[in-house]
Amino acid sequence: MKKFVLAVFLIFFCGYGFANELTEDYFDMATNYCVQGNYREASNYLDKILLAEPNNRKVQDLRNGIRQIIQGNNRSFILSRSPAVKNAIEARKSGNRQGELNALSGGQDYWSYYFLGDFYRRNGEYSQAISQFVKAVNMKQELVECYLEIAICYYETGNYQQALTYLNQYLKINNRDDFAYALRAKCNSNLSFNDAALNDILTAQAIENNFEYKFLEGKILYNMRRYSQAEEKLALLEGEVQTAEFYKYLGLSQAEIGKKADAIINLEKSIILSEDDKVVNMKYNELKVGIANE
Repeated sequence: MKKFVLAVFLIFFCGYGFANELTEDYFDMATNYCVQGNYREASNYLDKILLAEPNNRKVQDLRNGIRQIIQGNNRSFILSRSPAVKNAIEARKSGNRQGELNALSGGQDYWSYYFLGDFYRRNGEYSQAISQFVKAVNMKQELVECYLEIAICYYETGNYQQALTYLNQYLKINNRDDFAYALRAKCNSNLSFNDAALNDILTAQAIENNFEYKFLEGKILYNMRRYSQAEEKLALLEGEVQTAEFYKYLGLSQAEIGKKADAIINLEKSIILSEDDKVVNMKYNELKVGIANE
């Protein structure tokens, strides 16, 4: 199993550079935990990278693969007997993107459809990805991971209602997948179904209690205007998360409950990390003017 995980790291990250030293350190820690066979801790460090680099598809794919190992579901990731998939993996190792596509396109088995869908999703071609995942699950109905992959495609294109449809279908069959509950929480939150979102993220935490889910719970509580609870939850994560979004929600929550000085400090941290958030800038300036006039 360890050899399998190390192979996955090599396939996805050979020669890959991270945005900063902190995320590179997190990746090194994830690698070390994988070598030790401690996949949950490895997944936690990949989650930390994704908080800093939320659009990093390579890390997303790797985390999803490790998550499947934790669930004892190796069959849907790399190991298969499909010649098309094996050839595609070899092409990917050598950086031959066209060779990977050609190998998968030439396959006629459900694994080649599944990995062709994965190829298209990784490259942002979501309609093609969905089409291939549908082919895969139609050929092998037990391959329920396809429902989750389709949901991810819809989520990444902002079609949260369709994502919910496939997540519901997936969770009927696999009701112990914390990632799926967390993704459904995000969809519900984006649709302003906050009660459902909170229930989902609490369910995800009951299965796997990690800081990413706690952060999402804090955001949902803020959106529900339960500011004191949001501030309490987020404040507990201060040593774990240092992103613009984290300081944004912590600062905004503190502003709503009258902790103006703390709010200014945290909103300023958010601005330093990302200057483009108009909500943060507006609230920060409002608080500064308010304190100056007191």
